[in-house]
Amino acid sequence: MRLHDILYGSDTHRVFHNWWEYAQREYLPGPVGRAGGTLTQYYDPLINHHHLAGQGGGVGVAFAVAPQKREAGKLLFEAAAEALGWTSLEPVQESSRELTTLEPSPRNTLIGLIVAREYGNDAVYAKLKAHAEAHYEPTWNQETGEFSWSFGLNEPHPRGQLNGVMMTSEAGSQGALWRLLNQPNLRKFTDSSVHSVDFPTVCLSQAWYDVERKRLVVSTDAGIPGAAGQPTSFRVSNVDAQHCQLITDGQMSQNWRVVGDELEINTTVGEHTFLITIQ
Repeated sequence: MRLHDILYGSDTHRVFHNWWEYAQREYLPGPVGRAGGTLTQYYDPLINHHHLAGQGGGVGVAFAVAPQKREAGKLLFEAAAEALGWTSLEPVQESSRELTTLEPSPRNTLIGLIVAREYGNDAVYAKLKAHAEAHYEPTWNQETGEFSWSFGLNEPHPRGQLNGVMMTSEAGSQGALWRLLNQPNLRKFTDSSVHSVDFPTVCLSQAWYDVERKRLVVSTDAGIPGAAGQPTSFRVSNVDAQHCQLITDGQMSQNWRVVGDELEINTTVGEHTFLITIQ
């Protein structure tokens, strides 16, 4: 059975749509996204209790259903954005709350950024982005070379979950959630790809495979402070190691070796561009 059939087969499709019919009936009363009242944020079957939320709670639901029920997700998001004041001229107010604190949480706003970008709602995205820039403490740590958001939590390490959601909104684009499930990039399992990068000493700023030209383009960043010039390496898999050509920073290079059926490319920490061509 092909991987695509396992991940996106008819059985999975049918299970979701059966669930969606039930969810519309039990969790989203009234027209989707325009109930005018409440929706179920979480249902506890042990005590048969619906944890209800206002229309603003539809942000998370919109995120969850956008890949398979795109129009319904859009309606839910538009209703939520209006209820939360994201379509008005008023400042953004944090509305969602963490389970373990009475303080407002940025989680709803962060998910709102993802969904606004998913549906190409530039006005809402710009408003939430400006709020994030002003209140979530975007920080470039010069000592570690890392960028993160601190969210005013005064913690020794950046909060991973919140940064992960924020990064999703940064990396996303219009329709990205939909494409993830409906137009998955399965070639990545067979195309040439990079691994074994010496992270976090050095990171990749680009890794792109040109299918037509059979070329893999890899770029590294400047690396962490103090590591510039240190030796480092990375490997390339799914490649005919005996019939490859390496160009580093525009010059032919022999700084590679065959390890098993892979390439190991040797370089130094710093900004470099590598072009691996299969001959």
